[in-house]
Amino acid sequence: MLSVVLSSTLMLAVQEPITLPRPAVECAQHLTNARARHNCLEDLLGQAETQMDAAAAGASEEAELADLDSGGMFGAAAALEAAQAAWMAYRDAECARRGALMILSEDSRRDVLLDCQISLTRARTTELEEA
Repeated sequence: MLSVVLSSTLMLAVQEPITLPRPAVECAQHLTNARARHNCLEDLLGQAETQMDAAAAGASEEAELADLDSGGMFGAAAALEAAQAAWMAYRDAECARRGALMILSEDSRRDVLLDCQISLTRARTTELEEA
């Protein structure tokens, strides 16, 4: 009985998502070098977008299978495509809004914009993987 409880507990512990720090914190080693910090954030955004694209491809395959099963009656693939395009527009507009609220230097506003895009992209990746 004890081994079943321990095994279940370990399985739950393994399934907990690992939360990354804010992207700006991940690039904090470049605090005194704006260009290096910006490059670090751009690299993180590229990685986040690559991961999101992979998750979107998996969701697209699932949607296409659903369309095959339903004879295309519900348009799952088209709905996913529309949702992803709308999400990208939302992300870019929301992050531009957040950046516009910052009364900081242009470099700092760009960093806020990138931090936001990375964070929202990572969250979208999780949504696509879980749905």
